Amino acid sequence: MRRCPRRTGLEPATNARTFRVGTVAFLALGSVVAFSNIREADAGGPGAGRDRIAADALRAPYLVAVRAADPTGDDARFAIDGRDDTVWTGRAGEAQWRWTSLFARPVHVGLLRAHFGNSSTSGVPTAFRWEAWSPKTASATCDIPLGDESWTTLAGTAQSPSMDGDSLAQPTRRSWFVDAEACGLRLVVDRTNAGPPVVREVEAIESARDVLRSARASDNGEYPGFPAEAAIDGTYSRRWAGAPGKSRWTLRIDLPTPQTIDRVRLVLGFDSTTVPRPGSGRSYAVAWAPIRYVLEVSEDGRRFAPIANEPTRADGTTVPLRRRMVTLAEPRAVRALRLVMSGATGESGLPEMGAVPVVREIAAYRADDKQPVLAPPWILSVNANPSGQSHLTPGGEVTNDAYHARFLQSRLTPLFPALSGDDRYARSLGPRGEPLDGPRRDAAGEVLEAIEGDDPELDGQLLAQSSPPPLTVLSGSNDWDYALETAPDRAKPKFWHWDPLRDARFGGMGHLARAVRSRMAPFLGFCGGAQILALLEARRNEAQSAGDDLRTIDQVLRRTSGRPIRGFAPPVDVERAWPTDPHPLRAKIQFVPNDSLFADLAGPLRRSTTQALPELHSDVIRPDAFLPGGPLEHFEVVATSAFCAPGVVAAGPHDASFPDPSGLGWCDTVVEAFRSRDHAWPIIGAQFHAEQWDFATAAPGDPPESIADARLFLAAAYETMIDAYVKLTP
Repeated sequence: MRRCPRRTGLEPATNARTFRVGTVAFLALGSVVAFSNIREADAGGPGAGRDRIAADALRAPYLVAVRAADPTGDDARFAIDGRDDTVWTGRAGEAQWRWTSLFARPVHVGLLRAHFGNSSTSGVPTAFRWEAWSPKTASATCDIPLGDESWTTLAGTAQSPSMDGDSLAQPTRRSWFVDAEACGLRLVVDRTNAGPPVVREVEAIESARDVLRSARASDNGEYPGFPAEAAIDGTYSRRWAGAPGKSRWTLRIDLPTPQTIDRVRLVLGFDSTTVPRPGSGRSYAVAWAPIRYVLEVSEDGRRFAPIANEPTRADGTTVPLRRRMVTLAEPRAVRALRLVMSGATGESGLPEMGAVPVVREIAAYRADDKQPVLAPPWILSVNANPSGQSHLTPGGEVTNDAYHARFLQSRLTPLFPALSGDDRYARSLGPRGEPLDGPRRDAAGEVLEAIEGDDPELDGQLLAQSSPPPLTVLSGSNDWDYALETAPDRAKPKFWHWDPLRDARFGGMGHLARAVRSRMAPFLGFCGGAQILALLEARRNEAQSAGDDLRTIDQVLRRTSGRPIRGFAPPVDVERAWPTDPHPLRAKIQFVPNDSLFADLAGPLRRSTTQALPELHSDVIRPDAFLPGGPLEHFEVVATSAFCAPGVVAAGPHDASFPDPSGLGWCDTVVEAFRSRDHAWPIIGAQFHAEQWDFATAAPGDPPESIADARLFLAAAYETMIDAYVKLTP
């Protein structure tokens, strides 16, 4: 059975598909820590801690001017009026366009967001940058900028035309995480994909100020070239490292004057890594990190009191948090902080004699600063496959993990520029997927980390107590079959049977069910990853048996043909529409055009179908699982397709099956995309592989720009995660 198999794109294609994919689809499915004075993020759900409301500086009373440099002038205000039906459009024929906003006092901007274009194919900037006019002093007021020399480009916001060319459809909603003290903001556009730039809405979300930027850092010994002040400069790449030859280190920060704080954020370790588990599989770990630590504060700079130590689980094991927010139950006046560390892991992630700890960042925030801490998000690539099978693949688990993470690094870099430097996974594989040596660089682990789905470390505490919780992406793409046991097939050892609903102790991912059901982090799943998210949502009994697992699988999943999942699927059940095939077939997917995940695909003509999303699977989620009272009733279906073949049967009375219009049998409805409906961290699942490939040419009947549909969907999913991030970040 081939269900979302791992492919490099270089293997000879086999076409065993004997069915026809129907053109009819249905979207309507019935109505379709040890100290009492600190508080960690609650592992029971999102939004823990003090409620904070993100403020948009462009809608604040201290905004004094919004202008365009060309004759459109005052029309620039239409980009901040809170309405998508009013826009600023630059004058046609200009060599460059500038949209400028000025403030009466400095604002601290943590996130810029924009809605561009008449549609994804017109008016979207493709060569542009965001600039800030920064105050020259710590004054509470702003002067007027005297010329272009007053403006500097904000890091990570400059974009050049993509290699695909300007004519290709571009995502209309974009976000950039910045860290800027600004008296003004300016968007400079040099090119668009067609016509003058169109800006529908701009937001400049304010973020809490880190009071340690003006502090003085010291230590009791540092590694040469990695000074203490690098831990409080607000950058990830610069870092402090302890002196070699020690077993205990102290990193101290003294503020010029006492500050009443209620939050301290830590970023620890050089990067994440994995260490072998007995037999097979690897466990998430942190390289060059303190083993034990205590965070202490002092009101007078002399006497220190502990406020937090390394987080632990109920069994006493340490939670390997790299990014952590310590929130004080009661604000405290603080003159100094210090981090006291004992022991360190080495490059392997295991404790080593001679190893030294690395601290990437320490930041603290005033209690009266009501803005959220908009630290840049990060991506956790989950290899949602049995690690025992990955162990037997070329290069073993490390290479298999990197294979999935590499796709995310490549596909998301245009949306998240910091990924361009955090490219170790991409550098660790050759063009045919062969393992290469990818040495660590300064930005390693800044944005992208990897973990195995059956790793016991992947639990609610790791996700919910990380600050921010990761954008958790499940990719299930190896050759395996849902079954009662987890083991290789006796006749075909390269093919595996797997019960992903087992607890990690028994080789599954069932321990993640509570994190999914409680929405502890944003989740995004593709193909098998989407199916596993659906299964975890449906798993209610924490101690259910293997027989219960099989019943849950039958309630949630079925074969494309409508039959129960038993054994490996025959070739007739495989739906394949793979871009790297010499003559790829196409699957026609119908979507809800006004859903934000598909709005850019729909465009002004309200297109509601596409044949540009890669497919390769034999198992699918049952449509009737989403009906009221069903195991997935909290999810909403937003895209479907039809699978038609002579052997298709209805899996149940509400399975949305229908006669094949050709008269050759029946068609089953395939759920192609779903999303959660809770006011919480979102869950998005897609049966297709938007995270891997694009078709090179448009299918008959699709517009030319449809070749960008997979990337437009991925961009919209990312922006959905950022929507929640702004609302839920404490």
